[in-house]
Amino acid sequence: MNCVYCQQRITRVLSISEILSFRPINPYELCSSCQKKFQLLNRRSLCKGCSRECSDLLCNDCLLWCKKYPNYSFQHTALFHYDNEMSQWFEEYKFRGNYQLRFSFSKELVCFFKKRKDYLIVPIPLSEQRYKERGFNQVEGLLSGAGISYIDCLKRINNDAPQSKKKRQERLSGRQPFGLALSNHQLLENRKVLLVDDIYTTGRTLFFASEILLQYPLKKLETFSLAR
Repeated sequence: MNCVYCQQRITRVLSISEILSFRPINPYELCSSCQKKFQLLNRRSLCKGCSRECSDLLCNDCLLWCKKYPNYSFQHTALFHYDNEMSQWFEEYKFRGNYQLRFSFSKELVCFFKKRKDYLIVPIPLSEQRYKERGFNQVEGLLSGAGISYIDCLKRINNDAPQSKKKRQERLSGRQPFGLALSNHQLLENRKVLLVDDIYTTGRTLFFASEILLQYPLKKLETFSLAR
């Protein structure tokens, strides 16, 4: 097989567990050189609210979010640093439309989500216009590439400029872009919900989405992103 990112030939010996599982081997993965480009976050030195590198229990941003959402005990988990290498990967995946890259971090995603089998997985949606332009929802792509089931609970009700095109203050001062897509909201009641995005920058997108979901009696709400 070839590396899904750099196309370098990958030769490796299957593990005993892979052989005994009798499951098809994923032909799309990163080579060892590409794997080293992406840095996992050190869980021992992160803000407990947003997974930002921080020496304090909560970073300054999360202290402000606590004031804005005093009744929401938010907890966000991210896996990787959003550094230059990860930025280039997202450029190729999201904006150049290399959809095969959705498999790049499947192993890490499977490892994370297998501990949350009792959660309802809810991806952040795209607007219809953005979906037509891109051809796919990048968050749903990551989930489906890892074989993770999800449900589209949310919908975009406006079509603002992409977050990547906005400055920090523009992101924080935006209007609520989401609404509930379910006709039967009882599906959410007394459920653990994991809200999933691709990148956590200011947190504004996830907090907007959380506002919609928290209108219903959830058992618990957590958020997740591939990168932070």
